[in-house]
Amino acid sequence: MREWDAAPEAVASDVVASLGRCDRELGDFATGVTLDYDFGPDSGLYPHLILSTEQDGVQQADIRKTIRMPISLHPFLSNEISIRLTLGFTPSACHVTSVIEVHLDQPMGTFAAGSHTLHRRASEGLTLAEALRAAEAHVRDLYRVATFPETLGLPPRG
Repeated sequence: MREWDAAPEAVASDVVASLGRCDRELGDFATGVTLDYDFGPDSGLYPHLILSTEQDGVQQADIRKTIRMPISLHPFLSNEISIRLTLGFTPSACHVTSVIEVHLDQPMGTFAAGSHTLHRRASEGLTLAEALRAAEAHVRDLYRVATFPETLGLPPRG
């Protein structure tokens, strides 16, 4: 892995390759969860990959998979699970955060309507190389919490 002082093209190549792997691996995880649990007949998995946003002077890449469970179309209500990996880059340090959040328009399991964080892990003050390795480790760590749908009262598929 190259660091910031390497040629910009080489750094960009490493970052894009790592983001591509993380996007595929996060997609595999989210797909596995949707196959393992019954989210309802009209549920769907929606991928999002936002490669560059700036927040508080930090460039970010956001990889997100959303499981949407429609409740009603009039007005549109849904319960959503967001599985997200965010990488933040500055010239001096990088950070990686993985999060599983739910936004509930209707209560589920023991959770009231509203937004709830089911899992959060953050790694901060990393070099670029460390951040890219940490991102892949964060995705692998999600498999330790793969039964989170049970906390929402969702039954495993038989």
